[in-house]
Amino acid sequence: MAISPFTLCRIKGNERFFYYALFRDPATGKRGNKKSVEVLKKELGELDGNPVTRRDEAIRICQRALQQGLVFSKPSKLTFYEFLESFYDWSKSEYVKRRNLLQPGSLSKDYIHIRNNMMNNHVLPKIDAKLLLSEVTLDDVERIQLSLVEEKNVGYSTINVIMSAVGVALGEAQRRGLLDRTKTVAAEPLYVVHKQRGILTEDELVRFMAYAKEHSEKRIYLAILLSLLTGMRSGELRGLKRSALGKDSITVEQAYADHAGLKMPKGKRIRLVPCPSHLIEDLHALAESNPYEGDHDLVFWSKRGGGFVSSHYFSSRFKEELIRSEIFTAEELKERNITFHSLRHMANTLLRGHVDEHILRLTIGHSSRQLSDLYTHVSQRTLQTVALAQKQTILSLLEDPEHTRSE
Repeated sequence: MAISPFTLCRIKGNERFFYYALFRDPATGKRGNKKSVEVLKKELGELDGNPVTRRDEAIRICQRALQQGLVFSKPSKLTFYEFLESFYDWSKSEYVKRRNLLQPGSLSKDYIHIRNNMMNNHVLPKIDAKLLLSEVTLDDVERIQLSLVEEKNVGYSTINVIMSAVGVALGEAQRRGLLDRTKTVAAEPLYVVHKQRGILTEDELVRFMAYAKEHSEKRIYLAILLSLLTGMRSGELRGLKRSALGKDSITVEQAYADHAGLKMPKGKRIRLVPCPSHLIEDLHALAESNPYEGDHDLVFWSKRGGGFVSSHYFSSRFKEELIRSEIFTAEELKERNITFHSLRHMANTLLRGHVDEHILRLTIGHSSRQLSDLYTHVSQRTLQTVALAQKQTILSLLEDPEHTRSE
């Protein structure tokens, strides 16, 4: 039979009864000196001034006092600043270490790096360095949020991400008993109207691809065409190697990120995507043209050493080519929210209705299926179906736009 960690006693005072608790030392099992339940209540921050008159309330206070470490250990002197400063530090964070131990790969280096920068750039400068973590209130959290809104340096969507990161940290503090679990410390998210990702019209796409084929550098033209046909993401293009190129398909088995390096694609699923054989040949030729020595094997290699291209290479070069084509201005691109990722949406839009929705999700990479399921369902026949749709809806549009419009 489990021994209770404390024993309540009721002692009569001058005007009423008072509750006291005799706590057992968890190390020795011996009872310590009695402690006033009402004093514990104040130490927990419950300052309503009401006396403790019910036994169930006294038990609740004693249990919380144990959870908060008020009985056998001194309250933590860890500040809110110190806690957030290290919480998203990849090399120091116990939270990151624990999450990745329990769920390997659930938190990538790039994900943590971004949140660490958010803390350093947007949150820590707004925190009183002396504020103890155990004393943080909802008011403190909402002051950070309001300050971010008033500064207008970042948009509402970014502020929501920042405050969510703060909320995760405080939730972990409560789980570990460093902050009162009964406190509400999560700020309400700001209302955001998400701007829809822009795509090119068919006419704009035809005109631009004709320009890019004739005037753009080979590598950026091939990257644009490949993303348009397959929906491959920029990180997947960065990590694409010749070994992933088949005869008429590509195995999308890895992506590249600055801090995590080579990793599984988004969604942690490998997928097979059809790709025209002539484009495969061009991709092989591009990889072979890498003049740098080393075991790179990359299709889209960097001119600075033959390694991985930068994280902004495809997005910045795509924008530059769109503007050089004189089809768009920089202001129009911003207003319509057209980015390199728009090509993925174009692929999805142009292929939809010509391919079974389930197959489209598998090839574009929106599926949660396991790898074994993917190869079970994406047979050679279904790959040919997607390839035919690519030819009829995208390639035919680029090669003979007038014929496509008349059909």
